[in-house]
Amino acid sequence: MPDLSDEDQKLLAEAHKNKENPDHPAHKDHPKHGEWLKNVPKQLGGAAIFGAGATAGSDAVKSLIGQ
Repeated sequence: MPDLSDEDQKLLAEAHKNKENPDHPAHKDHPKHGEWLKNVPKQLGGAAIFGAGATAGSDAVKSLIGQ
């Protein structure tokens, strides 16, 4: 395992401390623990639609200029 910088060690220690605190959203028993997960499909869906539209637009332009 690579050596962690002082800042990374500090962040890791804070994450472990928060994991044990039931009032922190990182704790598994916190009522909002997983709430961020509900937004992931919406965000991925928007990215997929944007990506598909960009690809289709690129293909249309390429066909118009004959490449």
